[in-house]
Amino acid sequence: MKIGFFTSIEGWGGSETYLLSLMIGIRDAGHVPVLFGVKGTRLWREAHDACIEGISWRNCSPLADLSTGEPPCFADSDNRKTDRLCKIIRRLVPDWAKLLAGNVGEVMYLRRLFRQFPVDVMHINLNGYEVAGLACRLNGIPSVGWHCIMPCRDPTPLRRWLNRWTCWSYTIMGGMSQACIDAWRGLSGLPSRRCRMVWNGIDLLKYQTDNRSVRCITEPFCVLAVGRLHPMKGFDVLIQAFGLLNDQRVRLIIAGDGSDEKMLKSLAFEQECSSSISFVGHREDMETLYKQAHCLVLPSVSHESFGFVLAEAMAFGLPLITSDFGPLPEINIDGETGLVVPSGDSRALALAIQHLVDHPEDCARFGINGIKRANECFSRERMIAAMVDIYQDLA
Repeated sequence: MKIGFFTSIEGWGGSETYLLSLMIGIRDAGHVPVLFGVKGTRLWREAHDACIEGISWRNCSPLADLSTGEPPCFADSDNRKTDRLCKIIRRLVPDWAKLLAGNVGEVMYLRRLFRQFPVDVMHINLNGYEVAGLACRLNGIPSVGWHCIMPCRDPTPLRRWLNRWTCWSYTIMGGMSQACIDAWRGLSGLPSRRCRMVWNGIDLLKYQTDNRSVRCITEPFCVLAVGRLHPMKGFDVLIQAFGLLNDQRVRLIIAGDGSDEKMLKSLAFEQECSSSISFVGHREDMETLYKQAHCLVLPSVSHESFGFVLAEAMAFGLPLITSDFGPLPEINIDGETGLVVPSGDSRALALAIQHLVDHPEDCARFGINGIKRANECFSRERMIAAMVDIYQDLA
């Protein structure tokens, strides 16, 4: 099969890591993956390095030269005058009309692009709503709309309607957790027969090691939090919990970068716990951090559709503490692989951390159970096999 993978996201996060891993797995399974992506992104470069064909559908302009998949370069004076005129006209057009016109234009463009570069099935990596599914339907290409985030409340009625409406354009709508699927079904009204759920998968051999962290009674208890420094991750709640904890035996490492870094550092200073918290930025050597840690905390308050680091930490043998937002209790089983606390509740989070500090026997039990659960549910091989079954059913 020739399987297209469409994405409009320019950043790098869990959904892009997932997409790259999936494309490589599909290639290794004997199929042909093709990335319809944004040229210049990290995903584009890494897919190229993995010898995966790339079709650039967007760069700086939504209009592209269909012979190359590249956006055209407008540099002459006449076009600069046209651009200025277009900007003036756009100011006079209401936002809802611009949104609709932009979506119609994108559908027509993608329809031509998909016709020129045909595939058997299109996997559409969703971060909200995309119109690529409608372009596929117009071309008779079966599509899988794969949701990478939980539904969020859009600011305008038109965007909310587009979110619901585009769900019906995919042949199959899928997601990384049952909570994610249920939330999107509740929004769109899609029947269960048109929905699929496949948990994220990781390379278990990468994290299964005999050098897992074993806590010594004389060393500080190290709490690890990993993710983009964004309000969705709830790191402000975690820092407030550390302020309430006020235990010199406990240290916090926050790995990640993002727009909230300055605010979070200021909050740590206000909570008088900055000396116990280390901001280490974005890290690629996650195994090193897992070896330093005694537990992993993910206190997300929105968006989260799976929590990639949870599977990694479980495979490494770390106990978990998560909020009860969306899919997190589905991944981290309360009392079995870790502890689950109410979303946004800093006091409950502080008590959960304190419990693990005071009960190393629970840390060990949660870690052993986590390894077992990761092996049973979150292997990359299991994910690839399930996705191939979906693509074959459609093709």
